[in-house]
Amino acid sequence: MKWYITGPVGSGKSTLARRMSQILQIPCHHLDEVMYERDPTDSWGDKKRPVEERDALFSKILEEPDSIMEDAGRLCFFEGMRRADAIVLLEPPPRVRRWRIVRRLIRQKLHWEPCHYTPSLTVLRAMLRWTREYKRSGPELHARAESCPGRVVCIRTSRELRAFLENLPVNSPPASGE
Repeated sequence: MKWYITGPVGSGKSTLARRMSQILQIPCHHLDEVMYERDPTDSWGDKKRPVEERDALFSKILEEPDSIMEDAGRLCFFEGMRRADAIVLLEPPPRVRRWRIVRRLIRQKLHWEPCHYTPSLTVLRAMLRWTREYKRSGPELHARAESCPGRVVCIRTSRELRAFLENLPVNSPPASGE
């Protein structure tokens, strides 16, 4: 089964993807790592991959019969959403996302949490801006998800997330939540 997890920065996509990967025993792919490669000479610690390389890596992921893909909903990865058996759209409130972004940066600076970029105040400001801008870009992501009818589960609260994980189907996609 193919899963596609999406939502704004700080919504919990990576955490959910890792958790589902453990529960379902299927590989999890953070598409940021397909989009970017480590580059210690760059101030962010990574750089964009050439499009051909990115697309080749993504094609390999799409060939897997069972996988979890996690991304903020970039258009270049729409085929992953289109091919997914289930799409999980995470949309916690902005205050929750902001807290998670700050907490994540602290954990990364302390080396308690891995990251593929160099955690810094510049990165923190950018992530806070991106999560704020979701107010404008969110409808576009919703429209893409809605173009895959019957496969979208929208999770906004911790309670909904717990219920989703408790009822995680191992062999079939979840009922539509939108």
